[in-house]
Amino acid sequence: MNNSKNKGRNGRLSIPYLKYQKQDLESIKKAFSVKEIKSISDMFTYFDRSGQKFIKREDLGFALRALGYLVTTLEIREMAAFLDSGKTQKINFEQFLQACYFVRNRKPDQNEILAAIKTFENGKGLVNVQDLRSILTSIGDIVNQTEFETSIGFG
Repeated sequence: MNNSKNKGRNGRLSIPYLKYQKQDLESIKKAFSVKEIKSISDMFTYFDRSGQKFIKREDLGFALRALGYLVTTLEIREMAAFLDSGKTQKINFEQFLQACYFVRNRKPDQNEILAAIKTFENGKGLVNVQDLRSILTSIGDIVNQTEFETSIGFG
């Protein structure tokens, strides 16, 4: 099997977290309420600094996070590459709406999640909350204390 198209930096394999497939625009629009479409449109307009109906590819993550989506740097990089396959460095509104749809409807691989959790498992089927907090609030795409506590039910 040739994985050369999935090679990331330094030749390491980059396996997409999100599985991307083209979606028709009408189906995407139906997935959002009128209020959500307005918020997405307003955010797109805010990041469309040139007024030419596109945002810079490098602003995709900032715009998604400003809408409240939690996305990793890897997700943003891979999503931007999928949406901007022509390498124009520009994302139009339809592509931005598709990005919002992808992030909102993502379904992580359960086996991947279980493997990650087993890394912290103590042999009795339990995970030490302090260890998990330490890792998630200090390594990689960092989660702040409030996000951590909310996500595990403390907040």
